[in-house]
Amino acid sequence: MSQFPFQGEIGQPPLPPRVWLSRANVPPSLRDFATPGLVALQLQDGQIAQVLQQAEFDARPASDIPVLDLDGSTVLSAFVDAHTHLDKGDLCAAGLAPERDLFAAIALVRGDYGHWSAAELERRMDFALRTAYAHGTRALNSYCDWSQPEGPLAWRVLQDLRARWAGRVELVITSLASIAELENPARAATIAAAVAEGRGVLGWFVYPGAPVHLLPRAFELAERHGLRLDFHIDEHLNPPRPNLPHVARLARERGWGARTVCGHCCVLGVLEPGERDALLDDVAASGLGLVSLPWTNLYLQDNASDPAHGGRRTPGRRGLLPVHEARARGIPLAFASDNHRDPFFPGGDLDPLQTLALAAMAAHLDEPVRDWADTVTRQGAAALGLAWDGVLRPGAPADLVIHPGRSSVEVVGRAAHGRRVVRAGRLLAGAEAAPPDFRELDGLRP
Repeated sequence: MSQFPFQGEIGQPPLPPRVWLSRANVPPSLRDFATPGLVALQLQDGQIAQVLQQAEFDARPASDIPVLDLDGSTVLSAFVDAHTHLDKGDLCAAGLAPERDLFAAIALVRGDYGHWSAAELERRMDFALRTAYAHGTRALNSYCDWSQPEGPLAWRVLQDLRARWAGRVELVITSLASIAELENPARAATIAAAVAEGRGVLGWFVYPGAPVHLLPRAFELAERHGLRLDFHIDEHLNPPRPNLPHVARLARERGWGARTVCGHCCVLGVLEPGERDALLDDVAASGLGLVSLPWTNLYLQDNASDPAHGGRRTPGRRGLLPVHEARARGIPLAFASDNHRDPFFPGGDLDPLQTLALAAMAAHLDEPVRDWADTVTRQGAAALGLAWDGVLRPGAPADLVIHPGRSSVEVVGRAAHGRRVVRAGRLLAGAEAAPPDFRELDGLRP
């Protein structure tokens, strides 16, 4: 048997068109069978041809198909990042400073719209897509701030990039407009029609004190155009009054829960346990999915100054929705990247595996890879309505992320180190296998 080349130079020999990957550690949520233990996957012509228990593979008759021994390395389906903002990504490289307040960041970005050009947007967003692809992402949802009824410049650039990146990263594009836009039925209808024409998702920002009586119009527009719905909602900790109950009720009444996703939901984490549990029961009954964004929400939430201690204080409350309680109720739950290197969050790198590692620490996830790998693969695919659910079964694409770690401890401990990405049965190598250098963004603006 040949040893799979994890270490050494990024440039590696190509995988044969037919090959067995033996002694693979595939998390239970990415299998379609319950039997534990290592498995062997046969890749052929860009697809998974067979999946066998390791004992069954070892007992098979000899064949001439090459075998690569993974020695217990973790094998995941390629990632799905269900919540990102490519239009804002890398605005720090354009000179914008990070904020520590959600609405201050929103105001800063809105004031910067006039400096955005098609060339800059394409440069920043293509940089982001190359980064995500190198990390092992196969599909990504980017929101687009909706500053014009017919569609902003970023919407058109994203559509061009979607066509250019087809076959590498499936780019889902979601509008992001304030729910207050629904006050004007004609403007809201124009937005929905433009989103439908652009094969996008209809997204709304529901802020504290928002006019939630307008929410039925969002569902009416989605139903009229056959659109999925996405809400940025309850991205705050104070006051502890959620808007999510209104969305859950409408999703249940209209039967639109499977086509509705709610991101952030930070305030759920500070509700009294009885109120929180009742709300999560309603969410479970509605069928809608939730997306938790640990990077940005840990950065923005519970931020305050303290002059007595050097101007800063240590945050005492986390900006996470109650993920354990949601999972216990069977609520679809994904973790995603959210912002990267912009006024909302000065870090991040569109790496779902590092997002899972952060969530493991922040939310105290036991066995994050074994038990939660679906949150950056299958659950994101469901949230976006993708054709492939991310289960590694015969007939599925051979789109894999192989990490040398053999356990949650080893993978989370070195999440960014040593992984290899396989797309359509091909091992990424060279420039494709490494995120682009930040120096490419030098001189982004005069």
